[in-house]
Amino acid sequence: MSERLRRVIREHQFERDLRALSLSPKEADEFVEAAEFVLARDPEIGLHIAPNSNVWVLPMAPVGDLELSLYYTFDQSTVWLISIAPS
Repeated sequence: MSERLRRVIREHQFERDLRALSLSPKEADEFVEAAEFVLARDPEIGLHIAPNSNVWVLPMAPVGDLELSLYYTFDQSTVWLISIAPS
C-alpha cells in the first residue's frame, strides 16, 4: 500500500524568509527538501500553535548556527509552507 502524499506549496513569504537567511543553495535545498519530505507524509508531526488556529510549527534541525522553525498549514491534500523564523 503506497503512502498518500500531500502536495507542498511554498508561499511567497516562505520564499522571502528563505532568501533572507542567506544560506548556500545546497543548505537551502536540504532544509526545504527535509521539511517537504516529512510534512507531505505527516503534517501533524509539528505543533499546533493554538487551539483555534490552522497554523502549525515544525522546529527544524539547525542549519549551521541557525535554529529555525517552519510555520505551515494543511488540509487533506495540500501543505502550505507559510514562513520560517528563528527558534
